[in-house]
Amino acid sequence: MIVDFNIENEQIISLSVIKKEDTLNRYQLIDDDKFIWMEIEINSPNITIILKDNRIIEDDDIIENKLDSLLYVITEIEKSGADSFNDDQTTELNPYNPDEIKVRTDKVNITLLSTMIDNKDIDLNPDFQRNLVWSSFQKSRLIESILLRIPLPMFYFAEDNEGKLSVVDGLQRISTIKDFMDNKFPLKNLQYLGESCDSKYYKSSGKKIGLDAKYFRWFNLTSITANFIDPSSPYKVKYDIFRRINTGGRPLNNQEIRNCLTGQVLRDCLKEMVKLKEFKSATDNSIKSTRMDDQEIALRFMMFYSWYKKDGNINSYNGYMDASLDEFTELNIKAKKEDLDKYTSLFSNAMKNAEHLLGRKYSFRKIQPKDLKPDAYKQLINKALFVCLSILLADFNPDKIKELNSSNILRNILAEKIQNDIKLLNYLSYGTNGKANLIYTFETLKDLISTNIKS
Repeated sequence: MIVDFNIENEQIISLSVIKKEDTLNRYQLIDDDKFIWMEIEINSPNITIILKDNRIIEDDDIIENKLDSLLYVITEIEKSGADSFNDDQTTELNPYNPDEIKVRTDKVNITLLSTMIDNKDIDLNPDFQRNLVWSSFQKSRLIESILLRIPLPMFYFAEDNEGKLSVVDGLQRISTIKDFMDNKFPLKNLQYLGESCDSKYYKSSGKKIGLDAKYFRWFNLTSITANFIDPSSPYKVKYDIFRRINTGGRPLNNQEIRNCLTGQVLRDCLKEMVKLKEFKSATDNSIKSTRMDDQEIALRFMMFYSWYKKDGNINSYNGYMDASLDEFTELNIKAKKEDLDKYTSLFSNAMKNAEHLLGRKYSFRKIQPKDLKPDAYKQLINKALFVCLSILLADFNPDKIKELNSSNILRNILAEKIQNDIKLLNYLSYGTNGKANLIYTFETLKDLISTNIKS
């Protein structure tokens, strides 16, 4: 999360947003050297500037607009339950050759669109869209636009080698069209066609009254204009286009995009992992599912565990978290169920062991001795700690861990280590997706576990 500000001498400073230690609602905007340029306090919907460096020369109204934009992002992170304030914002250099992008434009008839969905030639990913449901007003107005023969905005599809399509942009519009054609809702609150179409369904069925013949014919003759991403285009192109052109009412995060573009087997595996009672218990139900934050952290586990199992370390990580997760998703897009089932049991082991060794209130959190006091503020889940601890604990038999180790044995040891190892504390606080951060955290925890845990 980066915010740019104009400063003196016609320069621009890029600032990261971090949560101030031991506070509920204060945040600091810092530069790469950890210098604090601004401190704010949020009491939604109000933002109060506590501190501002005099070198920031922008007008107050511009600063206010930038901080208002931050409010949405900060609120989303707090709701997610996982600390994403300190994720590294670095993007991968030269992710693909732009000359390899192949996109064709074509028209598709609405009735053909419906048939392709029925035949599963178009994947609407119902698990994903459950959190993106339009109101009846929005749905009716879209159908009215079609009946008025107003051209719809461009749709985007990604085509695979078998000719099957996944929706890159236009998921809600296509879902609405399909639901209307399946007689799932009547038209309501129309602006221009109220007299002739209000309360009408797509077609008559039982007590449902369908469109008049004229409008029924017009609707069925409608074609949408769409761009199709050729399967020969690099897979990263699909993610990039999705991120650039998605026009939903709310920006999609990276895991929601991956969920749209991946295969059903991986989707089902991630969904099964995050539904485990062991996961919910070990994280104290902190990581929310609304924006798929839980599935993203489970995907991290799968990726890093695969490297750990292969090499005994995580040195294969290149330091670009989102690009790495995209690539891992691509590698498993055609995975078979039997290839991924192991991750669920391994994830379960890791969660059971973490809760026994640290306690549900402290597992995967950046704890120091002060955080162990009864009235201390509960830290958010730290993603770097989650990844490293979970993959290191996944291979241990939970029954054996309980038999040989007293409960919470690792809690004070980890808290003391984080407090006394300044390098570890910094790596868990700033740029937590960085390669050096994760490798140092992994090696430190590996030594901690081998020294203190009997297995």
